[in-house]
Amino acid sequence: MKLLGLTEGRKTDMTKKMALSLGAVVLTASVYFINPLQANNLFPSQREFKIVYKASLDEFPANADDIKIWMPLASSRDGQIILERKIQTSEPYQITRDPVHGNEMAYFELKQPFPESLDLEVIYETAIARNRFEEENSVKNSNQYLAPSTLMVVNDTVRERTSEAVSGKETWMEKARGIYENVIGSMKYDKTVPGWGRGDTIRACLLGTGNCTDFHSLFISMAHAAEIPARFKIGLTVPANEQGTITGYHCWAEFFAEGKGWQPVDASEAWKHPERKEAYFGNFDTNKFLISVGRDINLAPKQAGPPVNFFFYPYVEVDGNEWNGVKTAFEFKNLRNNKMSLRGAK
Repeated sequence: MKLLGLTEGRKTDMTKKMALSLGAVVLTASVYFINPLQANNLFPSQREFKIVYKASLDEFPANADDIKIWMPLASSRDGQIILERKIQTSEPYQITRDPVHGNEMAYFELKQPFPESLDLEVIYETAIARNRFEEENSVKNSNQYLAPSTLMVVNDTVRERTSEAVSGKETWMEKARGIYENVIGSMKYDKTVPGWGRGDTIRACLLGTGNCTDFHSLFISMAHAAEIPARFKIGLTVPANEQGTITGYHCWAEFFAEGKGWQPVDASEAWKHPERKEAYFGNFDTNKFLISVGRDINLAPKQAGPPVNFFFYPYVEVDGNEWNGVKTAFEFKNLRNNKMSLRGAK
């Protein structure tokens, strides 16, 4: 089964072992005993864990003609190595990739008679390695990540705010740090005010509240106003515990710095943990599991509706209209048997 293109999936369990050259990346068992809140506020250099992404759909409209489902799939990129990926479902699917950001997905088309319910489960074994991120980190600028999106806008308010934040700064690194400080100082992590979680820059400027989506939309808009390429990433933060559940998504940003390439930023976590503010600027976080990159995403094949704001949950259309009857759950387990160093590409 090939990774790219419209490759047909089977109705039985599918196991994908990614063909990767692991090179000099080696994990040691001691990695898994490092507490992320360790000395100097830095992150472990490497982690390996299992992620289970579950989605369930039921109560499909009885009079519908067709149902289309796009299930986001994590892939090997930006310091993340997918050692194994299993997609478990009762329906056939195709593996596709959006042409702009390179996000992978499993695409389903259902026709009458529909199943009473549909369970989708993706099981990952993955390694996250700082040195792999540094090896893959491009030092080439990408103007693709200077363009605004529907909700991450650049208007006069954003420009004025950015001008103050970068005053006296010269390099992109210095300017991004000024923007980072401005966002942390002006925003409050608060999910009590309606409208949070959409990544609406104008709302963030007006109310100064929201979750990680809102923090990083403001950061990215301000970076764009300063003519600094910046991009949105979303996935999961994996706890240091042996195993458990994860309640929902987490997102972060990256900006481009001359001669350094892409630099990670997590302003919302820095707001919640001010003692780790230095760690969350310009340091690769091996506790993060990446699902997708970008905003205003056109899926593959393209959906009938408008671009997807961000792609973390399955996107479903019933007769061309968005349908929100999906339930999700996430589980994790830390792995300590050093699989990445024991098995190569297969």
